[in-house]
Amino acid sequence: MYKQLEQQITVTHNDLIIVNRRFGQRANLTIEQIDLLRTLNEYHRLSQYDLTMKVGKEQSIVSRWIKKLVQLGYVVSHQSHQDLRCKELEVTDKSRILINQINEARQELIEARCERLSETDVKLLHDLLAKLNKKSFVI
Repeated sequence: MYKQLEQQITVTHNDLIIVNRRFGQRANLTIEQIDLLRTLNEYHRLSQYDLTMKVGKEQSIVSRWIKKLVQLGYVVSHQSHQDLRCKELEVTDKSRILINQINEARQELIEARCERLSETDVKLLHDLLAKLNKKSFVI
């Protein structure tokens, strides 16, 4: 049963990645850069170090991504008010528009997947996924 569950979760996850990839191609961004933008948008403002820790990538890679995102107008860098040695990153309106478009497309995909489910089924699925995501698992 868990093998089939893993397969179903993987199919949905891969389709959500395809949505990110399509929007990324249009914006000349990689999936990883899209994920970085989505993370930064979620936290509103982060230092480069904090963002690097959140996305779990090497600092040099994240630095290159940020440089590109700044050049393309998706991210701005501000001097930190708390620590003058540090700069904080923030998404721009251009980035927010892109992220909103991606999120809407992802939600449409989920809605299409759930069209044969009743409202009760959708609520049950939501509750089950929330329950699953509360468990921590370390490999």
